[in-house]
Amino acid sequence: MSDSSAVPNGRIAGAVLFVAAILSVVLLMNHPGGHATTFADILKDEASNQAKDMLVHGGFIFVLAAEFACLAIMTARMTAARAAAIAGLALFAMAATFMSLSMVLDGLVTPAIAARYLGAPAEKYDLAKALFVLVGTLIRFLMPLAQTFQALAVGLWGLALLRISGLARGVGMLGVALGVLLTAALLLPATSGNPVVLMAAIATLSLWYGLAGAVLFLGRI
Repeated sequence: MSDSSAVPNGRIAGAVLFVAAILSVVLLMNHPGGHATTFADILKDEASNQAKDMLVHGGFIFVLAAEFACLAIMTARMTAARAAAIAGLALFAMAATFMSLSMVLDGLVTPAIAARYLGAPAEKYDLAKALFVLVGTLIRFLMPLAQTFQALAVGLWGLALLRISGLARGVGMLGVALGVLLTAALLLPATSGNPVVLMAAIATLSLWYGLAGAVLFLGRI
């Protein structure tokens, strides 16, 4: 374990990070899905899921805030490789910003637009479609950016953990591997923007945060 006498105790942060990781997976599993084919049906689905969308996407934002606080404590305790750990925290801050913007647009703005135009005359659909295209385009860039920054952050934290012996080093090796693999998957043209890849990235990164939380709780960092 690194010299961490001058930083907060990591047990509470580790427990919160572990719980936050579980909540991320739970929220992901409850993400509303739709199979509408016409624009009118899309409006209906989005409007009917407005409350659930708010709960799931708003929940993700609060989970990100909790993870950020816990990961900041973890970073402060990584005195053996401080530069890599701080760089990881900076990248995670960027990721949280992009992810929160994506969650607001996807979970709050889109359903609100749908509710506004639900039942409107067909001639009003052109404006609604334009708004959907705008919001959808923003999400299409924000979400992959957020996931890529998270993957890079995990890779850097993994490098920092390699300087610590025992269980932390094993979590560090996994972090480096995930950082490389997920970054490649998120940037390659064949898989970039694929919803399955993005959802898998959220689940996989949450798994790593849970492991990091467990190691932090056990006092190995």
